[in-house]
Amino acid sequence: MPADLFAPVMRLPVAPAGRAGPRLWVRRLAIFSDPSTIVRDVPLKPGLNIVWTPDMSSSGSRALAHGSGKTAFCRLLRACLGELGYATDAQRSRIFAQLPNGLIAAELLIDGVCWVAVRPLGLPGGEFVVQVASIEDAIARGRRDGDQAFIDPLVIEAFFPLIAGATPPEVSREQVWDVLRAWLTRDQECRLADILAWRSPQTQSRSRAQVLGETAKLTMVRLALRALDAEEQTAALRERGLVTAAEDDRRRQAYQQQRYLDGLKVVRAALSAGEEVGFDDTIDQKGLISLAEAALAEAMRADLPKPPDVGSIFARLNALNEERRALEASQQGSVKEADVKRGEAERYRSEANLGEIDITQGGVRVCPICRVSVEETLAKGCGISLERCDLAAIKVAIADKLAKVTQLVGESDSAAQEAKRFEALINQLGPRQQALEAEARSADAVSRAAQAAAKDVQDQIYRARRILDDVRSLRDAETAGKPAPPATAALDAVRAQLEAGRSRARAAIRTLEERYQGIMAAWLPDGVEGTVKLDGNGLKVDAQFAGRGEVSTAALDSLKIVAFDLAALHMAVEEKADLPAFLVHDSPREADLDGQLYERLFGLLHQWEESAETPCFQYIVTTTTAPPIELQTDRHVRLRMSSTPAAMRLFGMDL
Repeated sequence: MPADLFAPVMRLPVAPAGRAGPRLWVRRLAIFSDPSTIVRDVPLKPGLNIVWTPDMSSSGSRALAHGSGKTAFCRLLRACLGELGYATDAQRSRIFAQLPNGLIAAELLIDGVCWVAVRPLGLPGGEFVVQVASIEDAIARGRRDGDQAFIDPLVIEAFFPLIAGATPPEVSREQVWDVLRAWLTRDQECRLADILAWRSPQTQSRSRAQVLGETAKLTMVRLALRALDAEEQTAALRERGLVTAAEDDRRRQAYQQQRYLDGLKVVRAALSAGEEVGFDDTIDQKGLISLAEAALAEAMRADLPKPPDVGSIFARLNALNEERRALEASQQGSVKEADVKRGEAERYRSEANLGEIDITQGGVRVCPICRVSVEETLAKGCGISLERCDLAAIKVAIADKLAKVTQLVGESDSAAQEAKRFEALINQLGPRQQALEAEARSADAVSRAAQAAAKDVQDQIYRARRILDDVRSLRDAETAGKPAPPATAALDAVRAQLEAGRSRARAAIRTLEERYQGIMAAWLPDGVEGTVKLDGNGLKVDAQFAGRGEVSTAALDSLKIVAFDLAALHMAVEEKADLPAFLVHDSPREADLDGQLYERLFGLLHQWEESAETPCFQYIVTTTTAPPIELQTDRHVRLRMSSTPAAMRLFGMDL
């Protein structure tokens, strides 16, 4: 069978002339239990770096391949590259309990200059980045005022000066490396499920990428691949604004239409009109306007009940009360006068009685002054008064007082009789007052009923007038016509600009697709075809087998994501993308991925690094599956671990 001249072929990545190594790579990662004691020292190199925990089939032992620290290694590497969280809260607590003075440090080379990042494993606040020759030099120097805390500003300045000024609103300049670092060092928990699945909330990485939407992440990928220009970005922002405005307008029109229908239903129910009745009169029937006007006229013709003259009733009650008060005052005056007269009569009677003694003494009189018997006074003389007692005068005085008593008693009896007369007049007022009060209560009830009836009439007039106003407003709304659909001309124009931008971006996407197709052809069996598509729905990678169409399994999906990342790494080596040629894959093999296919991944990267004297990329991969025999050397396996014994784990101990 003749060879397919157009079959994709993987071209080895070729760095620009003069490039003698990766622009960004990690030369060494070290873990310290304290500033002077190294727990683990991992040298790394440009090209392929394998972190291997052999599974049972490879190790020949019963040690599990899981739990040795492969993912923790990747997290520590990411932390030295600037990520805030290097472990979950629970893991941090266990590490801090065992290594309270522990440190991690990495030698990071950026354009040939060595920067050392040092971070405490315990409480935050002691991290720093310094330009020195080695980790030991950085720890000996220590953190000083003015030191940078993280490597991010240096990476942004070296690789993303253009991207930093064109990021989506959700990503600030300071977050550019944080977001793209998430792409180049995917969480294992994301399971290579999607090209934009980078950070899982489970890992508590505190990365901005963890909360970014798909649109913002796609924008960052396209910027990094040079597949997005400023004109398309402006059009995308304009499209979002227009779509939001159109949606707001649609909701507003739907609300107004619903209000119109609800209002029409209400006025028809109020006027007892069917749905066939329109606003204007026809030959056969009155319209809603006429019905509403007639209802208002009918409401305004209603008779208002005349309330009773409650005021005159209360005026008569007031006059009666005034009369009662006057009679009660007169009665009280007569009673008081009778009491006064009776008291005076008693006083005079007492004075008259002072001149006599009890008749049982034989009628002998005594002196009213000294109370001595008159006969004794006449016989012996008075020892008090020099004057002789005038008995006749005393008798006259007593007689006058007794006469006064008789007069006053008569006057008292007359006043008492007058008081009784007033009391009788007051009692006569009771029935009249009761009758007036009953009349007032009846009048009040009638008045309240009249007021309620008047209010009902006023309410009917108000409702009729309101119905008429509503009918007229609804007719005006109908006359204005149905709500016009939102204008689409501006949106169509903006989308045309977007499509033009995507057309311009297709050159970069085509370069990416060529690299992707070449990698898929070199990696997978013959007859596979890979595609990379950019459209309004986003960026999509596919793989099709000849005669079988698109195939989707967990293993193949993860393989497509790995191939996509490698295609971006290929472009970064050739400096056709604004990315460092740096990539970390944490256990990229899915359980059902064929072992031979997985081995070919290592062979492919080995082929890349062998094509240059010094590879211009760094690829770090963790695995439990054994790499090819020829790559199981110390040159490529930079760290070999096991879950047992504890000394073979990443931290060299139980945590």
